[in-house]
Amino acid sequence: MFDLVDGYMYRVLQGSEDPIWVVEELKFGLVELLLADDDVEIAGRLYNIYADLSDIVDGYPFHYGDGTEMIAQRESRDAAWDWLSFPRNAVGMKSYVDHWAARIAALPSNEEGRPFRGIFGRLEGE
Repeated sequence: MFDLVDGYMYRVLQGSEDPIWVVEELKFGLVELLLADDDVEIAGRLYNIYADLSDIVDGYPFHYGDGTEMIAQRESRDAAWDWLSFPRNAVGMKSYVDHWAARIAALPSNEEGRPFRGIFGRLEGE
């Protein structure tokens, strides 16, 4: 799994491609891991993180106005940098996933005064 995600994260940081499109491609790679029953728990949590990051561009669950794409790109680059920086072991992976779930959960997410995000970055009720 590390090699798969590493390749995409390097592409995000190279800057020659839109980081959001690279994250979208990564999500498809993670789905393949999920279908192959390869590290399902971690692949699933990573998929949720990157799905939430790519949802920023769509203004979901919160629209940031003119800065929406810039915020999504910044968050994707930060996630890539953190991915390539953490120790390659179970503790490092847990730390990365927990950190990004909390960071995503902390992003603004109110619509009509109603919170959308739960503690793991997923929408409440999912």
